Amino acid sequence: KNYTRRFKDTDLFEQIFTHILQECYKFKLIDPREVFVDATHVKARANNKKMQRRIAHEEALFFEDILKKEINEDREAHGKRPLKEKDDDNAAPPSSGSEGKKEKTVKESTSDPESGWFRKGEHKNVFAYAVQTACDKNGWILGYSIHPGNHHDSRSFKTLYDKIKDIGIESLIADAGYKTPAI
Repeated sequence: KNYTRRFKDTDLFEQIFTHILQECYKFKLIDPREVFVDATHVKARANNKKMQRRIAHEEALFFEDILKKEINEDREAHGKRPLKEKDDDNAAPPSSGSEGKKEKTVKESTSDPESGWFRKGEHKNVFAYAVQTACDKNGWILGYSIHPGNHHDSRSFKTLYDKIKDIGIESLIADAGYKTPAI
C-alpha cells in the first residue's frame, strides 16, 4: 500500500539501489572488471485476452546514425561525396509524418500497455517485461533496465550500457543475443 499511495511516482527505489551499490563499491565488495549481462523475461500482470492491435514504427538501431555520420566524415576527409540515402519501397514518404520508418502491427495490452507480447517457449504467448541486468563475478547487480518483453536484447542493451559504462569494465560477457556489430 505504501508503494501505491506514497511512492508510486517517485524514484525512491532507484535511490535506495544506488545508495546500497555505492556502499558496496566503498567497501570493495564489487569487482567491475568483468561484467556479465543478460536479460530475463518477467510475466506482466496483464490479462492476455485484453489487448488491442496498434501500428508501431520500427525504430532504427541506436548505432545507425552514429555509424552513418562517421562514414560520411571519413569519406569527406578523403575527398569523396557522402553516401546517398537508401530508397526504401516499403517506407512511407517523409511528407506523411513517419519520416521513412517502417510500420508493423503489434499487440498491446489494455491493462498494462508498457508490457510487450512475448513468445515463451513453443506454445505460450504472454505479456511480459525484459529485465536487462549487469552483474559482477560475485553476483552483485551493477545496473538494470526494464523494457517491453517484445524488445530484442540487442536493441535494449544501450540503456543498460549507458548506466554501467563508466565503472571500470575490462571485459563484458554476454550471450549470442547481444552479438551485433555495434555491441
